[in-house]
Amino acid sequence: MTKIKTVIGFLIVALMVSISVLILPQVSSAQTTKDNQTGCKVQNEDDDDDDADEKANQSEYAKEAKITMAEARATALKRVPGTILDEELEKEKGRLQYAFDICSENKQIYDVEIDAKTGEVLKAGLDDEDDDDDGNQQSKEMRKENIFVKTASSVKKTIGKLF
Repeated sequence: MTKIKTVIGFLIVALMVSISVLILPQVSSAQTTKDNQTGCKVQNEDDDDDDADEKANQSEYAKEAKITMAEARATALKRVPGTILDEELEKEKGRLQYAFDICSENKQIYDVEIDAKTGEVLKAGLDDEDDDDDGNQQSKEMRKENIFVKTASSVKKTIGKLF
């Protein structure tokens, strides 16, 4: 009887670890690398599907914008001096805006958003590295850790019930 419980325990542990391994790649799809020119850590995301949709909307957005990309770029660099890593004209929460990722002089990445109709600075702050639409501001590292903690807790409870 104890051999059966031990085998079942090991199978449950293996199942929990397998589930964690399958879930983990989805949590950490972005990779952080260092930009050779600026020295800033840049988050590389796999968002090919989003790129196609955004490019299709760019000409439509450009017609609606009252200020140019160059004007928005100048405004963003006045607010956060540095090197622009990424720039985009986008519609966010119903508002047309220019979004910039800027590597500042102190090698930190800032998100700067400029209203495309008024030229007003909407946001200028450190990049939170987690721009999920669900509003979850937890870092990817914390989410990875939580998956392992939950898995370990489940395994411990299951083994405790068996023995």
